[in-house]
Amino acid sequence: MKGFFLLLTVPFVLLACATAERSIAPEEIKELRSVRLDSIQSKIDENQLTEAFQDISFLKRSPDEGIPAAELEDLSGVVLDRLVAAFEEQVDNQEYSAAFRYYLSLAGIGKEDLVPEWSAPLLLYRMAGSSYDAGDMPLAFYHAQRALAAGSAAEPLLSLLLKLAVELQNAKVYQLALEELERQGIEPPEDAAAAAVGIPSVETMVQGTVTVWVNKGIKLERGMGFPDRVIGSGFFIDSRGYLLTNYHVVASEVDPEYEGYSRLYIRLSDRAEEKIPARVVGYDRIFDLALIKAEVKPRFTFSYGGSSDLKVGGRIIAIGSPAGLENTVTSGIVSATGRRFLQMGDAIQVDVPINYGNSGGPLLDESGKLVGIVFAGIEQFEGVNFAIPFKWVEKALPRLYSGDEAGHPWLGIAMQEGDKGLEVIYTVPGSPADRAGLKEGDILVSLNGTSYTAIGDIQSVLLDLDYPVLVTLEWRRGGQSYTGALSLAERPYSPIEESLAKDLRDNVLLPLFGMKIEKTSRFLWRINYVVRRVLPGSIADETGLSKDDPLSIQGWELDQENRFARLRIYVKKRKSGFLESAIQLAAYLETDIFI
Repeated sequence: MKGFFLLLTVPFVLLACATAERSIAPEEIKELRSVRLDSIQSKIDENQLTEAFQDISFLKRSPDEGIPAAELEDLSGVVLDRLVAAFEEQVDNQEYSAAFRYYLSLAGIGKEDLVPEWSAPLLLYRMAGSSYDAGDMPLAFYHAQRALAAGSAAEPLLSLLLKLAVELQNAKVYQLALEELERQGIEPPEDAAAAAVGIPSVETMVQGTVTVWVNKGIKLERGMGFPDRVIGSGFFIDSRGYLLTNYHVVASEVDPEYEGYSRLYIRLSDRAEEKIPARVVGYDRIFDLALIKAEVKPRFTFSYGGSSDLKVGGRIIAIGSPAGLENTVTSGIVSATGRRFLQMGDAIQVDVPINYGNSGGPLLDESGKLVGIVFAGIEQFEGVNFAIPFKWVEKALPRLYSGDEAGHPWLGIAMQEGDKGLEVIYTVPGSPADRAGLKEGDILVSLNGTSYTAIGDIQSVLLDLDYPVLVTLEWRRGGQSYTGALSLAERPYSPIEESLAKDLRDNVLLPLFGMKIEKTSRFLWRINYVVRRVLPGSIADETGLSKDDPLSIQGWELDQENRFARLRIYVKKRKSGFLESAIQLAAYLETDIFI
């Protein structure tokens, strides 16, 4: 009976296997060509137009993909039609800032002729007028100055700029607009021409500064309670009560990881006994900036009128509240300019006496012109202090007014300045540059048709753009040149941490410490490496490492709270006769080489 049961079972099992095999037969696999085209079409349908255009640009440079050029041209036409339609819709709605973003994309790929009745200066002028009508005087002033710098000197723009200069009491821009109107033989408006706009006194400017207080409750130390507070400085830039200060002063107000008590107040220069509640409108961790608002009418507001051409040794003035002492004015000189102290841009080194509480106060040149914001001092070295040039602050201003954390555009590559030009040393996975196919060793030839030799210069240009916006990038690999469209994306706060989250740690050592390593062997838990490249002037170079040095990694630490990474290695330096030694490399996570 048992044998009969088995005999019946075997056909059943075979039948079941055959049925299962038919039921799980794999679906027909799509060709890669179809997958790529479907992805582009999905992006078009989801209005991710700039990313779709970048993908099309990539495929045009990749004939091996087997997609006919005519088909790609048709898709390009669809995207361009959508971009133009979106631009015209925003113009019709008088949303000129949004329209400007679409215009920048068209201009970035040389297609601005599709909207021939518009130009960058005209759109900037419309943005200035729109901001003026909304009462956003600092933004109107910024956009109007950009329109003038972009080549517009039309009478309506100059009249608006003159009116803004009068309202903001900006003597430099007032004189500039008057002279340009006179040069063109245009009679300025009577009220503006008759206005008395002069350089305010230091006593007047002090009235536009405040002490910023952040009450964080009571801090317990050894069983005793102490008031926990942060003191900084700030200054008004808007008659409606908007002020600028440093992000680190008000960080507890917006940091999602902070779970304690936090209340923000300001104290006016002439009402030091009164604490006035304030709130954070927008903030920028990269530039250490915050825009806050209090329900007060300031007696003076600061405004910026373009670069001051600060020179080393030039006299400067700082206004702030060191240790909470309101209305403190200190003077000194510019010690150095162009310090690469921030992730983007540069900093001014000053010898002005700056103490706890000065952070966020205005920095003025000897003529009383606003030139920067005090943002840091080095505690171990008395007198070594820094300020953010206001040219960088101004670029961040529109994003600060829009609320929450300010974002910035980027390509997603780390660069090195050298004799060959700007060389790519690392590409962040998933970034615009990565999707465009840029690799280590590529030389950046131009961005939107202009060549650059300094990382800070190209960062400045990117800050004047937006995201997502199309740009044309040209780069060289060996003896071959490539040109492609890239869609700028939002820059992460920490490119190094973004890279570590998406890539192998060993690959990130090049932009972090300046050395490229390669695995050679493994014995139990120990992995042996050899140094393949050391960047000149990097941490690895200053430590004495060189190409072909064998090493092993003994420890790795990523301290996100204190913002540094540490690597411990055993290395046999060729320069030391291959004598093995233990070395520790440390680097701040905020590096300035990413664009």
